[in-house]
Amino acid sequence: MRVVQRFFAGLGLPFIVWTELTLINGRRFIVIPIILNICMAYLIFRYGVSGWVVQQLVDYFDAQLHDAWQWVVDLLYVMFNTIALIFVTMLAVRLGTIIGSPFYGIVAERIDDKYLVDEHLAPMTIFHSIRSALWYELRKVVVVICFAILGFVIGYVPFIGVIIGSAFVIVSTTVVTLLDFTDVPMSRRGLRFRQRFAVFRQYLPELLGFAVIMVPLASIPVVNVVAVPIGISAGALLFVKYLKDGMRMQR
Repeated sequence: MRVVQRFFAGLGLPFIVWTELTLINGRRFIVIPIILNICMAYLIFRYGVSGWVVQQLVDYFDAQLHDAWQWVVDLLYVMFNTIALIFVTMLAVRLGTIIGSPFYGIVAERIDDKYLVDEHLAPMTIFHSIRSALWYELRKVVVVICFAILGFVIGYVPFIGVIIGSAFVIVSTTVVTLLDFTDVPMSRRGLRFRQRFAVFRQYLPELLGFAVIMVPLASIPVVNVVAVPIGISAGALLFVKYLKDGMRMQR
């Protein structure tokens, strides 16, 4: 029963974070990254390489196909633009996480000040926030590559490789998303990835409940433009309410 309660405690965090942001006067610091995400997604999609590539592909097929097959060209145009939109929103969100990191830092600081009154950390400057976000993204690339290699190897296991490989993809995606959403408070405290994984193991029920809501939302194109900033705020709340005790044991 205790495990179930912990699961639902993590599950409820994304639903109460907006109220928490109101209490700490932090809503505007999340609205700004959301606006940044939307602007970057539009600019990249409208003026970036993706738009040029889509137009080149459509023009090529239009020149090759007879006029009677114009409907195929129209279908390809929609399909290519959909694929480009998925790619662009993912790229915009990652860039927005870096550029908007000073605002996420402010939110994390205010949540810390409310719940961890005895803990005094130095305020994060704009430079430090962006540098920390960049360093995190670089380290995460290494983790993702390791997961990809391991998943590739698992896929070749006879008979059960496909099943285990599919489960591994879900687990690794969940872990990476949780790393994303808890990075700001953990980076503020200088936790290495090994220490973060150790903390995660201690709070699996809360993390699973949190992930049930946030991982699907963060994976949906367009929706993720809004879901990721909300998830980062909820991740800061997840840290101060639960993960902080596990972090202290890793010191």
